[in-house]
Amino acid sequence: MKRFLVLLMSSMIAFSFAGCGDNVENAEKDMVNTDSIEGQEEPMSDSQNSGDPQPDSEAESTADPTVDIDLTAMSSTFIYSEVYNMMMEPLAYVGKTVKMEGNCGIYVDEQTGKKYYACIVQDATQCCSQGLEFVLDENQYSEADYPNEGDEVTITGEFSTYEENGGTYLTMKNAVMQ
Repeated sequence: MKRFLVLLMSSMIAFSFAGCGDNVENAEKDMVNTDSIEGQEEPMSDSQNSGDPQPDSEAESTADPTVDIDLTAMSSTFIYSEVYNMMMEPLAYVGKTVKMEGNCGIYVDEQTGKKYYACIVQDATQCCSQGLEFVLDENQYSEADYPNEGDEVTITGEFSTYEENGGTYLTMKNAVMQ
């Protein structure tokens, strides 16, 4: 009887391992490679990532062809993820033209009095936020043209980094508002 139970349990364990083998392969196929997405002119929609052929979505048809990365044509989850990627790997984005919409956030450095403006985006659940600093094009805008805290903004600018007070910061320079 013991031999029968040991044999039965051994075969059940073997079958359970065999049943899981294909899931890892499928999971690897379903993962999104952001490096391949960055090089595309139009972002992929969630339906395209699933591998099922779907008709073109409205978001894809509204992507701005004049910019390298149009965050305004992406889902909130993808926008949040892309901004996070910009923060983690800024050198991959330097020099690219980025378009994004969100709420204006303002930070004032108490020591210097300098104001920093950012376009803040939230994830799909509205629990987490990321933002990119922007500096409006001095040839087109004055200090009075900057938006107020909480205003909805659409910003297009050149992604860049700069050093200040021993830290590296991200910004969209020469930005314009729509």
